[in-house]
Amino acid sequence: MKKLPYLLALLFLYNCQKKDSDAPISQITIEVQKKIGQFNDSTFVDQTLDIHYHSGSLFLTEIKNARILQVDEEYNLKTIFGGKGDGPAELSYPEAAQVYNNQLLILDNGHQKIKAFNLDGSISHQFGRDIPDNSGFFIQNDQLFGSRYTKPELPIFAYNLTNNDSTQYFGSQNRKLTVINYDRPRVFHLFPFKNDIVAVSKNEPVIERFDLEGNKTEELYYPEYFEAYILNAKEREKTLANMRPTFSFVSDATLLGNELYILTVGFDESKAVTTSNHIFNFSIEDSKITLSRIIELQNGGEDIWYLSFEVFEHKIVAFESRSYELHEFNLPKVK
Repeated sequence: MKKLPYLLALLFLYNCQKKDSDAPISQITIEVQKKIGQFNDSTFVDQTLDIHYHSGSLFLTEIKNARILQVDEEYNLKTIFGGKGDGPAELSYPEAAQVYNNQLLILDNGHQKIKAFNLDGSISHQFGRDIPDNSGFFIQNDQLFGSRYTKPELPIFAYNLTNNDSTQYFGSQNRKLTVINYDRPRVFHLFPFKNDIVAVSKNEPVIERFDLEGNKTEELYYPEYFEAYILNAKEREKTLANMRPTFSFVSDATLLGNELYILTVGFDESKAVTTSNHIFNFSIEDSKITLSRIIELQNGGEDIWYLSFEVFEHKIVAFESRSYELHEFNLPKVK
């Protein structure tokens, strides 16, 4: 009988743990609070493929205008980097920009270069070795980490910017999801987290974690949230047999502290349209990545497609590609 209280305590603890693990994922809807269509009388919001925040400024990668706009948090235009052309300070098909060592590094896929600009807008230098295919690259300790669609090697690469050491490739082309995109190369958004690399797949619902040597330490597969999208994609593949597209699951992703935010593509069965307005918020711990909530972005439209976004402590800024506007949302804290 002396063991009864102890056994009851264990049973209570087990039930609490079971309840926590089986608890439904929090889902919230947030409404747009501000819409920005232009920065001054002559500079309007254009197709923005990437949004990067650094020290009070947003850097907006405009793919059609081949330039990066620097605006402050009140959306006042500060500096324009690049412009369409083939000169050293000009760009062709820029896909992303980020600040590193007090310079703005612009991923210029058209010229197959990463161009380094001083923050006053002048060009510093450029380099081109292996060039990532999307905004999900990073530089740490002079090592560039990126991912490409077109490489026959493993999908993630790394090399040192200061010497000519050989490129390291890691990851796997083996797919978790095989009902669509089964023969497509894998490509990732990459983020540094402590001594790890967090890799978010663009064309299947998978998150992987690697150490800096390229060894995979964790994999999270979450297809259950894409059942309608996968079914619709399978039907579309049948009708497009001669020109099969690659179906993207991720429009964009960003990391803020230990919170990973993934802007996903989905299928709205009630409207029979493909949309991009749900953000999956994952919390990253040293030993585990877990989905903590799903955030729906709403702006009153019927056909909503957010192409890129950035997350702050208390807000989200996203580019809406139907209206060609930046939309600002208030972001509640993770409970």
